[in-house]
Amino acid sequence: MSIPIIEWDRGNESLGRAVAAIGVFDGVHIGHRALLADTTSVAHATGSRAIAVTFDRDPEQVVSPDKNIPQLLTLEDKLELISAENVDAILVIPFCMRLAAMAPKRFLDDVLLQAFEPIALAVGHDFRFGTKASGNVETLESFGAEHGFEVRPHELVQVDGIPVTATRIRTLISQGEVEAATRLLGRPHRVSGTVVHGRGEGSSKLGIPTANVTPWTHAALPADGVYAGTATVGGTRYGAAISVGKPPMFPESVDYLEAHIIDFKGDIYGDELVLEFHERLRGQLVYRDEDELARSIRADIACTRTTFMRLEA
Repeated sequence: MSIPIIEWDRGNESLGRAVAAIGVFDGVHIGHRALLADTTSVAHATGSRAIAVTFDRDPEQVVSPDKNIPQLLTLEDKLELISAENVDAILVIPFCMRLAAMAPKRFLDDVLLQAFEPIALAVGHDFRFGTKASGNVETLESFGAEHGFEVRPHELVQVDGIPVTATRIRTLISQGEVEAATRLLGRPHRVSGTVVHGRGEGSSKLGIPTANVTPWTHAALPADGVYAGTATVGGTRYGAAISVGKPPMFPESVDYLEAHIIDFKGDIYGDELVLEFHERLRGQLVYRDEDELARSIRADIACTRTTFMRLEA
């Protein structure tokens, strides 16, 4: 059963008594899931609704657009993953410069208290909000004492003695370390995109058809190379050998992300698909000729097939 996903608006009815987890939740990684699990546990113990409060974009995209920070998930994928964490509703707050300029107390008064009646708020211990990130956990606790709700700050979950953060995961992905990123995400990194017409060498010259994918604008792409992964097409998951980066054998290419979808036949131009990255097989290499390239790609496909069979076992 799908849960309600509500876009915040000043005229909305209150969601009532609730325990809420607040955050950007990019990646919905293992730390986020611990926060959401605590939220649902407290909510159910107090007979309240468990709500995830998030934003329609990373606030940094509004406050510091020049940074162009890659994102681990589209909004749709983020909401799908949060929905799987047993919350009762998700409140999505559209983030804009007006919201960014709000003083912390005004944000709490005009947004959160209007949206629901908080019993408790769960946040990361480093949570910041309000104009120039001037609000913090102490601000929340002072406000909570005034309005009768608990604040539950969480220490960051650690893996290998290092906190799990979206920034850490983005760094691993940018280095091609997708298996390490999987440990922190609790699932493989995914990139959503649209299948477009490509240069055609895969089918016409190499006999190995590929789906050329235009990823969503802010996608966090792995380092250039070839990966064993999966492609989900129309709700069905297939093994996929995925190439990231401009192929050195075709320097005139404008394609940057493409996948050979194993045992798939069909016209999917214009369709949306989701690629997941399980293992980095190699970097982008230069070959003597197209025959050597084709042999290497077939070896990549064989490795990917083995990986996919292991996943499906």
